[in-house]
Amino acid sequence: HSLEETGYHCAERSTAAILEQIIQETTNRMNKLQQQESENEVQLQAIRGDIEEEKAMSELIKIQTENCEAKSKMEGLSEAEKVKSFLEQLSGDFPDMNIATRINLWQTLRKEDALRAIAKGKASLYFTPNDANLSIENHQHVKADNSWVDDSVSED
Repeated sequence: HSLEETGYHCAERSTAAILEQIIQETTNRMNKLQQQESENEVQLQAIRGDIEEEKAMSELIKIQTENCEAKSKMEGLSEAEKVKSFLEQLSGDFPDMNIATRINLWQTLRKEDALRAIAKGKASLYFTPNDANLSIENHQHVKADNSWVDDSVSED
């Protein structure tokens, strides 16, 4: 024999109301817990996505840094080869020229290249008197016959 319960009925209405209220509160609590768990899962997935995105960005920055360093190294090696070739060529063409003069000549040519690059753009360049090899001189001027004359210039 087996016994199966198919329903229940309270003898008192007040007991039925209390049981219904308990069942409703329990159901509401379970629904709220389930909803909170779902929200937590969504937030957790968002955090995991953010972590993966940050890891990918970190890897990208690392790769970009490595590429930039390699490019800079290659540019430096290329420039070093230019300097070496220039100095060796001068040494062969002008064996009596000392190394300081050859280096000075290289630096002068590099300044000229820099000035050309600046001249092509819209940049402003300011020189100090030392940079431009300028000197300031004071000349005495006198007025003779309604015209100004520089008395430091001889008229011989």
